[in-house]
Amino acid sequence: MHNTTTTAVRPLKQVGFTLIELMIVVAIIGVLASIAIPQYQNYTARAQASEALSITAGVRTDIAEQYSLNGEMPEKTDLGLAADDAGFSDMSGRYVENVDYASPAILVTFNSDSALDGAMMKIAPIGDAEGKAGTSDTANPGNGWTCVWADRSSDANESWLPSGCKA
Repeated sequence: MHNTTTTAVRPLKQVGFTLIELMIVVAIIGVLASIAIPQYQNYTARAQASEALSITAGVRTDIAEQYSLNGEMPEKTDLGLAADDAGFSDMSGRYVENVDYASPAILVTFNSDSALDGAMMKIAPIGDAEGKAGTSDTANPGNGWTCVWADRSSDANESWLPSGCKA
């Protein structure tokens, strides 16, 4: 018998990831983040803007009732405000700073520390909002409400408007 001694050499097993694999993973995470972060910001802004609809629900109902009784849009005094009042002092929220009524529209100002950064939203009866078809003669709160950004110079995006008041 022939007796030779050979050492068995096992190939080394690769442990961990290569640099290129790690770079690919980092690139994929970067692409996903570049899509997800703006979408999350839009979601946050829209959620904050929808607070305006919930806060003004009672006033919108009062306006619609006054319109159905009198056949015309009410004035501030019809809603319990003095003509020189700066708005409804008891209407504010976490993101809404001020609510005012300027017939036929409700003006909502947002806090500067919200995602809307002090923007002003105009909630008006369908047929009256700027940029929408119709005039104040055709505005009827019984037909629904529409929203636009009253301050066009703000950074507020049209996609941030709540879906509950888009015409």
